[in-house]
Amino acid sequence: MKKIKKMAAVIILILIAFIYGHIHKTHAIYDRTVENDQYIMLDGSQSQITQEFICEEDSLDGIQVKCQNLQEDPEAEIRVYLQDCENGGIVAKSVKKAGEIKTGKFNEFSFNTVSRCRGKAYKVVFEKDFLALYAEKTSEEGTNLKINSEESEGTLILKTVTYRFDIETFCVFLLLVLYICVFFHFLNWLFSR
Repeated sequence: MKKIKKMAAVIILILIAFIYGHIHKTHAIYDRTVENDQYIMLDGSQSQITQEFICEEDSLDGIQVKCQNLQEDPEAEIRVYLQDCENGGIVAKSVKKAGEIKTGKFNEFSFNTVSRCRGKAYKVVFEKDFLALYAEKTSEEGTNLKINSEESEGTLILKTVTYRFDIETFCVFLLLVLYICVFFHFLNWLFSR
């Protein structure tokens, strides 16, 4: 009976770790070693800002971008489009209210899952003049920043988001639980002497 309870506890623990292992995995297209005070803010009066990048995952579920809301009307809509650079077609779009934007923070723009993305070039298009975006001063490999259709030096502070199972998170969670169990077992052994 004791073995059945232990086995059931282990199975439940593995199931919890499996559920916990499904995360929103992000990949930065910018250089993470650049300090925050080195970022520049792109002029919010631009009518269109686009950022090209190469996707590192098999699918895309959204983007996170560091930005600032310049609009006073919290009900105004911010539209973001994801275009396939190969054929120019819009593959996903996201709409967010201006009042939901957290100034100076990463704001997530979610969209329907786009599949078979690994290694493909995509373009994120921001089409509102009341959203100021943060960028680094240098262009990273595989990226291209355009402001009003003119190429510009720099890379947006942008991350791609993929909702998937992450083996690293799964293993770390199981190792943490194992460590806690061994630690309590050791304490029990130490104080029961």
